Amino acid sequence: MTTPADYSPQDLVHEAKALIAEHGATDAAFQGIAERLKRLAARDDLKEIGQHRGRGVNAVDSYVLYRDPAPDGPIIILAQFDKATPIHNHGTWGVMCAYEGRERYTQWRRMDDGSTPGKAALELVADRVLEEGDLVWWPDVPNDIHRQDPVDDSMWQLVFMGRNTIGGDDEHYDPETGTAWRSSLPPDIAASGRRG
Repeated sequence: MTTPADYSPQDLVHEAKALIAEHGATDAAFQGIAERLKRLAARDDLKEIGQHRGRGVNAVDSYVLYRDPAPDGPIIILAQFDKATPIHNHGTWGVMCAYEGRERYTQWRRMDDGSTPGKAALELVADRVLEEGDLVWWPDVPNDIHRQDPVDDSMWQLVFMGRNTIGGDDEHYDPETGTAWRSSLPPDIAASGRRG
């Protein structure tokens, strides 16, 4: 029987790639990846084995546990949040495991075709509190839209993303107004069509 410390991020990626090759980016593959992500999350040394990345767009701290050599290959990140993220996407599917602390996780489905710049019609499809060890996944574009909100002072989550889009130009959303904007632009400038 292997102990959690014997299961590495590289093991997870190897098995995840086999699941995607067999099932495609489907719930069946995501379920299998989630089970393996939970196994990796059983390790208590992820911050020690990861490469410290620091702040992200939404995270206050983070570690990269795996970055694929292929530019569009997967990435595994351990990230800390101390406040609610904007509603956002990543440009890829992903699987997430609550690692430390609790969070309210919400997820949306895009109802429009994305053809009108600055507009997005979203439908809420999930709203739940994740306890440590709980798992969720989101599908590929255009339905990779979600939000994390710590229930306590802060929380950490372990995330497997199907493609490394870190540093890309993600979108943020406001379902009440039906607007969308690039995360690199403030909402008022994005809505006006000006570029700063």
